[in-house]
Amino acid sequence: MNRLPRDAALVELRPDVLTFRTRECILPDSVVAFALGLEGQPLELEAPVSVCLVMERDRSGFTYHVECDLTVLPNVDRQILALFIAKGKGAPELLAPATAGR
Repeated sequence: MNRLPRDAALVELRPDVLTFRTRECILPDSVVAFALGLEGQPLELEAPVSVCLVMERDRSGFTYHVECDLTVLPNVDRQILALFIAKGKGAPELLAPATAGR
């Protein structure tokens, strides 16, 4: 399992997919541990990477967009995400998981 890269920045959150930007290439089928800050409350999740796209190249290297498949999450977690997205209040934050050992 991979921890969320330190430079990860949220690009898009949909009920089925989470996309973040990073300079670290994470191969498909790798599982990423992360937390989403939803209205100030962290929701810790683990999801497999479905796609890692090269988006840009500069002097520092490559920038990737990593898509995580959220359809594999437990139904309860998917419902929480769907409710948050439907409410449209606030912006989610992408955070490193706080759970020890990750």
